[in-house]
Amino acid sequence: MVNKFSVIIFLFAISIAAYSASNRPELDVLHVPDSLKKNAYCVIRSDETKFEYKSQVLGIGNQSKTITVLDQKGIDLSIFQFYGNKFNKLKKFTGILYDAHGKFLQKYAMSDVETSEYTDNYTLASDAKIYYFNCKPPTIPFTIVYEYECEYKDGLFYFPFFYPQYDYNISVESATYELTLPKDIEYLSKSNNLNNSVSKIQEKSTTKYNWNVQHLKAVSHEKLAPELSSLVPKLYTIPKKFTYDNVEGDISCVEAIGKWQNKLNEKKNILSDEFKAKIIELTKEAKSDAERVKILYDYLGNTTRYVSIQLGIGGYQPVAASEVNKTGFGDCKGLTNYLKSMLEVINIPSDYCIIRLDENKKDLSNDFSSFFETNHIILRVPLPKDTLWLECTNPRNPFGFIHNGISGHDVIVVNQEGGKMLKLPDYPDSLNVEKNDISISLNEAGSAVVDAKKIFKVKIYDQYDWLQRAKANEQMDFVREKIKLPNIVMQKVEISEDKSPLPSTNIVYSFKTQLYGTKSGNRLFVPVNPYKEPANLVKNSNRTQDIKINTGFNDIDSICINIPVGYKIESIPQMKKIECNFGTFTSTFNITTSQIIINQSLLIHSGNYPVDNYKKFTDFLDKIDSAYKGIIIFRKELN
Repeated sequence: MVNKFSVIIFLFAISIAAYSASNRPELDVLHVPDSLKKNAYCVIRSDETKFEYKSQVLGIGNQSKTITVLDQKGIDLSIFQFYGNKFNKLKKFTGILYDAHGKFLQKYAMSDVETSEYTDNYTLASDAKIYYFNCKPPTIPFTIVYEYECEYKDGLFYFPFFYPQYDYNISVESATYELTLPKDIEYLSKSNNLNNSVSKIQEKSTTKYNWNVQHLKAVSHEKLAPELSSLVPKLYTIPKKFTYDNVEGDISCVEAIGKWQNKLNEKKNILSDEFKAKIIELTKEAKSDAERVKILYDYLGNTTRYVSIQLGIGGYQPVAASEVNKTGFGDCKGLTNYLKSMLEVINIPSDYCIIRLDENKKDLSNDFSSFFETNHIILRVPLPKDTLWLECTNPRNPFGFIHNGISGHDVIVVNQEGGKMLKLPDYPDSLNVEKNDISISLNEAGSAVVDAKKIFKVKIYDQYDWLQRAKANEQMDFVREKIKLPNIVMQKVEISEDKSPLPSTNIVYSFKTQLYGTKSGNRLFVPVNPYKEPANLVKNSNRTQDIKINTGFNDIDSICINIPVGYKIESIPQMKKIECNFGTFTSTFNITTSQIIINQSLLIHSGNYPVDNYKKFTDFLDKIDSAYKGIIIFRKELN
């Protein structure tokens, strides 16, 4: 017979075993090395990704990820997300939450995962779905452990990416990636910042490849720095041959990418005879091919609207031109193919082009990874005297203007031979102008009436292309915020556009203020240039990253101050000219008996600069700030 004491001992042993199974003291935040806590909002304690490629139409991925959140700002970085569609599905999920010391708090299951259709205002149809889970911990720090399984089927032309530092302020203790392939399957890979080589294990019917990283310090976001993916480890892997939605292909290089895209575009250019006749009628009076292209480009903008269609192979294959003509909508692929098909009717050749729409990411690799870095389609029209690069999704884009999202970018041009890499033209920094012409009627009390004109040109125009369509109060607010003076009363704001190939936005405005200058006794203190933001917004004493200026610009200011009657200039700042490899700044003053005209110009060069140039850069900006913030002193003459 079992006595009472034996039962107590047995139950105590069970409780100890349950405690040991539930709690993980090795996850205590105190065990995280100090070097990995620096600049980190969260730490990836371990990240184990395994993907088994079973065939061209089936793959299974398993991942186990342990994330310790150190700071409130790290909560969003710990949210579980998986992007699925008809090819990728989340099959299993568990999550376990621990406190700062590794004590078990709560367990989560697949039923706790939420889903959301991945759409926006422009998406007409999509089979994309986001699986997501947010654990909402009671305290910080905490640790969350995710384990999940994903199924990939019917569309395997790439394997899951290995990207353990997926955002800023994340450090990594350990991360591994294991790829299992059938023995006879070849794969291609491209890595960035992976210093160790792949290990290989040959088994009876499969081969396993392993990559790993350890002790990756957190990267903080720094202004004017290279994009994160160029600073941290990232790995692409793909099968050499693949099948995607029953379409076989090869994207091992740019030429192969073009051939695969050509296959998808076959027979998508068919238009009705009735519509072909309309195209000929629309363009019959045009005097040049460029004029014919513009007529059809304008017709595209006036008769269609952009929507996203991401269904199956439709994520890469354009909808038929006849369908766009019938419905009046299409995505970047469909609209580009539609205009290309219209141009074919009047015997103007053009090229379907694959590109990345992103001001910060211009360069592509000349291999398969470039395909995954792209996200947009444009049209190239090579005319005898010029080549047009047309954005078919935005009818507001001026004809012949290459907007900021694509100018200077690498592009995969798809032609009959396949694909080739070209680089789009870019604009000289000197053309990207913000110009202020300002006339100030200043009175002796320091109040003023100001009449002004502001011009944004080329790339600066593109940054503010929304302004023409904004509400009147939004336009007023925009202009007011550009003026660093108190008690402004806006009187007029008028905005117009020049939509030539070198476009501009023109703003004519006026305002009053009681405090343009500050009076003290018989002196009046007036700011040199209150129309500039501080130049040195990038200052950081612990800078670690190189300087990357994507868009150079040319600021030109002409400020005319009408001197109050009875006042003379007592003091003005020194004239300046500063030149360095980052740019040039000049500040001059022209004085007459009744006026002082301030001319300031700043040209900043685009480019990449090593981090050891950083102090020189901030010193340059400090000198510019000093010139903008200068003070002119007027003194009243006593009778």
